[in-house]
Amino acid sequence: MRFIFQVILTSLISYILQQFMPSWIVVFVAAIVALFVQSNPAAAFLGGFAAISLLWMCKATIIDVYTNSILSVKVAAILGMKSSIMLILLTGILGGLLGGLGAASGQHLLRIIKKDRGDFYRK
Repeated sequence: MRFIFQVILTSLISYILQQFMPSWIVVFVAAIVALFVQSNPAAAFLGGFAAISLLWMCKATIIDVYTNSILSVKVAAILGMKSSIMLILLTGILGGLLGGLGAASGQHLLRIIKKDRGDFYRK
């Protein structure tokens, strides 16, 4: 349940903030959401990865459909890909890595903040 909540909340806030801010804001959004949705770092990474990957692939697909793949076919050719679908998948993987690393960073930051002062050097 936390995973689904993290994915939905991260995607929704990222989509709204990307309308007004640069695309790298997703890293900070994933970190902040991971601060509030407490889980382990691996689950936080997967939640951030899934959220931003799905968001960016959906946005890229919608743009690709509306523009009749004019630009994406040319960019895919420059990058040595055979189709624009590969470019959309690459976009999703790149966005997913950014979101996942941001969420894992947020979860690690939460663990640092929550540790007691005497417990800091103990495992």
